[in-house]
Amino acid sequence: MLRSVRFWASFAISAVLIALFLRATHPSELADAFGEADYRWLIPGTAVLFVAICARCVRWSVLMRPVAPMSPQRLFPYAIIGYMANNLLPARAGEVVRAFVLGDRENVSRMGTFGTIAVERLFDGCTLVLMLLIAGSVVGFEDSRLRAIAWVSTGFFVAALVAFYVLTLDEERAKRVTHYFLRILPDRFEHIATDLADNLVSSLRSVHDPRSLFLVALFSGLAWTIEAGAYAVIGQGFDLNVTFAHYCLLLSAANLAIIIPTFFGGTGPFEWAAKLVLVGADVSDNVAGAYSIVAHAVILIPTTILGLILLWSFGVSFRRITHVETERVTQR
Repeated sequence: MLRSVRFWASFAISAVLIALFLRATHPSELADAFGEADYRWLIPGTAVLFVAICARCVRWSVLMRPVAPMSPQRLFPYAIIGYMANNLLPARAGEVVRAFVLGDRENVSRMGTFGTIAVERLFDGCTLVLMLLIAGSVVGFEDSRLRAIAWVSTGFFVAALVAFYVLTLDEERAKRVTHYFLRILPDRFEHIATDLADNLVSSLRSVHDPRSLFLVALFSGLAWTIEAGAYAVIGQGFDLNVTFAHYCLLLSAANLAIIIPTFFGGTGPFEWAAKLVLVGADVSDNVAGAYSIVAHAVILIPTTILGLILLWSFGVSFRRITHVETERVTQR
């Protein structure tokens, strides 16, 4: 992992944004903000966060239907393992790990599973962009950097959504396109790759059914709104005195910021973007900084601990998942 270009690129991006986050923060005043916080609010905040994760598992079960019928309860441990891997490995490697572990234990197509995760991320991004634009229109984009996040993320996800539907609208056409590009592979690999590509296309088309599209869009919006509620509950412990629209803006800006390849768990971009929103809402630098660190810790620590426990209970070593990409998610 230490020899990976992505590792060092992720580290560099996070280091720069951590430096920007700390630049206007005085250590002693930050310590005072930590000392004045009421940490009892972290317990209900964590509980609300897990409700949001459950909503995402319902969404994932809808997306998994073309691959293998699986209940939200059955998918929950794999979702948590994916969060854990995203938190501990750079460049969002948890998405690959989630597909790998689920495919390995449940004997389902890893490529098909990875396709459902790709659709999840597309809908997450579109939901966050919509939330960012709505919340920003309510409270205002006072900072030019927030406007930049809004413009860039909107352009990126609108293009991604259009490309996704153009590519997958016609299943046979999508398969012909993928088969055409697979012809460059050696003959001994082409047949295997073709089967994998067909599984991927089928899973990507999971939202072309109107009912599935409605459910996926509904639970995407519901999950992120509930998670904004978790941020609001944690904010009670810091007496931020901001509106729910500010928490929606904070959540969307912070999570869109960590789409770029970053270090473990999006450390750096998350805190930078969250503090940007709060300072724009007239929260002091130090309180905004302390809240950003604690809120991110609530997002990272419980899922990481639970994910490691679940991974251990499945008999899978952490060392193995750090080498998942070399074992190829496309093996089945």
